[in-house]
Amino acid sequence: MVRISKSDYVLGIKCPNALWFKKYRKDLESEKNQTVLDNGAYIGELACGRFLGGERITSKPWEDAAITQTKSAISANSHFIYEATLGTETGEYCAVDILRNNNDGTWDIIEVKSTSKPHDYHYLDASFQRYVFAKCGVNVRKCFIMTLNPEYVRHGDLDLEQLFSLHDVTEDLQDMETVQHEVDRIREILAGPELGIAISKTKCNKFYECGYKCHCWKDVPQYSVFDAFKGALADEVYSKYGADLHNVPAEVRNRQMHAGDIEAFLDNVDVINKDILHDFMNGLQWPLYFLDYESIMPAVPMFDNSRPYQQICFQFSLHVQRKPGGELEHYEYLHNDQTTDPRQGLIRKLIETIGNTGSVIVYNQGFEQGRNTEMARDFPEYTDQLQAINSRIVDLLIPFRERGLYRPCQNGSASIKQTLPAFVPEMTYANLGIHNGTEASDQFMAFMTGKQTSEQTKQMMNNLHEYCGQDTMAMVRLLDVIKAILGI
Repeated sequence: MVRISKSDYVLGIKCPNALWFKKYRKDLESEKNQTVLDNGAYIGELACGRFLGGERITSKPWEDAAITQTKSAISANSHFIYEATLGTETGEYCAVDILRNNNDGTWDIIEVKSTSKPHDYHYLDASFQRYVFAKCGVNVRKCFIMTLNPEYVRHGDLDLEQLFSLHDVTEDLQDMETVQHEVDRIREILAGPELGIAISKTKCNKFYECGYKCHCWKDVPQYSVFDAFKGALADEVYSKYGADLHNVPAEVRNRQMHAGDIEAFLDNVDVINKDILHDFMNGLQWPLYFLDYESIMPAVPMFDNSRPYQQICFQFSLHVQRKPGGELEHYEYLHNDQTTDPRQGLIRKLIETIGNTGSVIVYNQGFEQGRNTEMARDFPEYTDQLQAINSRIVDLLIPFRERGLYRPCQNGSASIKQTLPAFVPEMTYANLGIHNGTEASDQFMAFMTGKQTSEQTKQMMNNLHEYCGQDTMAMVRLLDVIKAILGI
């Protein structure tokens, strides 16, 4: 008998092909993100702290002992049961983060999620949980999804009552008949032959990016209809013409996201619009400050005056050019104290080095401006200075996004990780100790939470200096590219 868990249930609804792979093609399994798993476990533990005095099921949900322990705890009328686990006679099983006793013969299911609001697939999770527990004879009164409260602001010790929000989703769940129908459909699929690959821009990224995408998409060209067209339209074009853009007729290409991208790819030519480049350059004021932040985003606030999943800047790099053709100066801040909030030291150093006049050049202004706005809110004594910096920000992304300058090797993207190698191929992140912002954030979080050795921290600090400095130097070099094209 094939057992079906709640994650199997959700995956079977998202993509039956992927569920078949999960059950029978272990060779295709992708590596799990341990950071995400650890974060979820930590938040689950905190959530249990809001419901004290319960009994924890110590066996794993897929072990028969977990069901035996849960039945015993239910019979003992425990007030709360953490990781309560039950399974039906037909093989459906699940664990519930918190099973709450209403002391009237009914129980509430509380499913804890490390998000700031319930997501669509969370309702499927809870629907399956209610189905399994009801099938096992538990009288379920209500179902709740417990998330982090995005409005919570930490002051002192964590306030678990305020940190979490309980969402009553009882009336929003699939009914028992619907879940039974889905379970029957899933079992029929699992009893049959392999379904083969599935390729869909909308479905493969529905709820979350599918772990089997690298298998199903292995023959999709590096630049394909999925890069050139938006969601559902990309799927429609793919169904008619395949992934290869060479097969897409001209009248369909007219519906691409960025006019001219496909033609540049097919003809292997650069796109240059000097009017867009001139407009950008005319908006700059000297001196020029090239600014980049690195940040962490703790799910649970680590510092006073911070919220769940708030971006906390811990580093900046600032390259400065005082006049045309002038020498570059470099300034930076990198927090190195595990016990303190990085933001105030960063703000003070930034204000000290960024001057009062001149353009502040960033790549994707929403990020830096957003962080400045949040820091001004959380540290109002710096509001005027941070708002003044925001008023000077100029976005280097714009001339590339608007196709003032574009090369086919960018594969439809204007991100700096695509733009830089297209125009400055000698600058690469491949040989750096840190390759992207996610790695920078994960490693700094490991430092802040005491999960590094002193040698690891020393190496990380060196890598961060190099990585963030390259981000701002990249902007300097890309601006040089624009100036060279315009003959400035």
